[in-house]
Amino acid sequence: MIDSYKVGNQIALLRKSMGFTGEKLAELLGVTPQAVSKWENGKCLPESLLLPLIADTLSTSIDALLSPRELVILDAKLSDGVTAVDVTRVLNSIINGNKLYLAVNAQFMGVTIDSNRVKVLTVKYQTPEGIYLDYKLENEYLSIDLANKSHESSLSMEIIGAYYGNKNDYRDCMTKIKHYDYFNWDEIHVNHERFPSSPKADETEYLSLIYINEQGIHVISCKENETLCYSKDKTDLCVKDTTVCILPNIEPLEWEKGIDCTWAGAVLRALNYMGENYTYEQIMGMSGACYRIAFTDVWDWSAVDALVAYDYSTILFQTIGYEQLWADRINKDDRSVERQRIVADIRKGKPVIAINLRIAPEWGVITGYKEDGKILLCRTYFDKEFLNDDKDYLESDFWPFLITHFGEKGKKPSEYETLIISLKTLQKSYHAPCERGYYQGKEAYEQWISGLENDENWNRSNTTEVIDRRIGVNDATLLNLIDARRCAAEYLNNAVSLVKGELQEQLRLISGKYGNIVELLADFRCKSKQNKENMVHYNEIDAGRNNSAEFRRGQVALLKGVLEAEAEIEVLAGRLLVELINQCTIQDC
Repeated sequence: MIDSYKVGNQIALLRKSMGFTGEKLAELLGVTPQAVSKWENGKCLPESLLLPLIADTLSTSIDALLSPRELVILDAKLSDGVTAVDVTRVLNSIINGNKLYLAVNAQFMGVTIDSNRVKVLTVKYQTPEGIYLDYKLENEYLSIDLANKSHESSLSMEIIGAYYGNKNDYRDCMTKIKHYDYFNWDEIHVNHERFPSSPKADETEYLSLIYINEQGIHVISCKENETLCYSKDKTDLCVKDTTVCILPNIEPLEWEKGIDCTWAGAVLRALNYMGENYTYEQIMGMSGACYRIAFTDVWDWSAVDALVAYDYSTILFQTIGYEQLWADRINKDDRSVERQRIVADIRKGKPVIAINLRIAPEWGVITGYKEDGKILLCRTYFDKEFLNDDKDYLESDFWPFLITHFGEKGKKPSEYETLIISLKTLQKSYHAPCERGYYQGKEAYEQWISGLENDENWNRSNTTEVIDRRIGVNDATLLNLIDARRCAAEYLNNAVSLVKGELQEQLRLISGKYGNIVELLADFRCKSKQNKENMVHYNEIDAGRNNSAEFRRGQVALLKGVLEAEAEIEVLAGRLLVELINQCTIQDC
């Protein structure tokens, strides 16, 4: 005779093990919650027609449901950590006398899992003492009886098995897992450095973990060079999605916010993200970009790019102690290699510097990627109007034509030595020759002045588009010059503490001269923006126009005065350098 109370207890036990409420089970079976309650309380038995559906829903057999044994397999799966096949019924069918003895074999259980990963049988079973969890690897033996009291589910997570290798050759690595667990890491990076790899292993290897939590027993497998991640509450594991990686909270970039050199601004954001506490003024000063000026007689916007004619980047990387890795105009056939290098850097927490990411060729930061690097995320100076939140990133529009990676970090020069490098750059950049049509230093000032003095550049023979371009380049050059010289003044003023006596006064004098230049240029630019009509079309005979030639003459006079001051600074810097180098030699810098 069927005992309705035992059947009811079995239904309740199986329902709870499946994580179902009474209402959910009723919904799955198409009955009322009251009917389920009556069954579980032993008041009545389910209708015969419902038994197959109940057994199927609760992953058991009709026999196990109506004639509950003391030993019941509640859930059993053969898994390679990616694919899992339910074998609960198979195991229940071979229980004999409340004992289960089984050689774990996929073929015997009628299972096919086509992979090279370690196969694991996980079991959740019930005895009169409670519900327990166990596992065995393929080709091992599983033995369960009423005396077995293996693992129990836990509110926290516990790793109970760990193996590295593949189905043909693997090793137990629980010792390694316990060692790394001591550091309370959020991720487990799977590679041969961290886990024991067989010397004869030529095929791909995997880390296979068996762990228990509140939901039961689980298997997860992670391929070499991939990463396992803990959930936020440390109760579960998942394989990290390496097709996507985003570096969070890299600061925005924007003009007229004290970081107007796009190259230096991008480098600043990357270095700060990596924990390097440099300021924008330090980056401009250490690289020598604070002394830069470039100009081309075709009035090209690119003249304001810090690296268009002079290599300040190599100097900076030398002074901050990082190896600099360049990717210059990569052919399309070679993009996949460079893309993987970008992906590797982002995964290491290193932003990548690049030019021409969005809208126009300005420098920005690659901040992440999607689809294995086919989509690049970035910070650029063109973002603000497209973003609702400073934490968001935009996708790049273009493949950049210049890319800079931060390589290994090594020894860097002292601040005193860096000051000497900076002042040497001041002199060299002031006398630097024309590069690819871009005049530098003294010659840049002269070409800019000449372009302003040439009335043919501003009369009616030019289209409005051409005039507007020259006006824009003129303003951008002023903006970048003000920004650069402000950085020069601040960098050198902060360097005063590195020297003593008369050298301090010499540094203060140079810093002060740069400060005066900034005041003169900033005042002029402010007035020019307030009187923008003077810049609409530099044609003094247009009706209703102000005298644009007079306006240009004012700027020419200003620039000639600035050039004269820069010439004096170059001489002062040369004298100071001699004394700094002599003192450095004495001090064995």
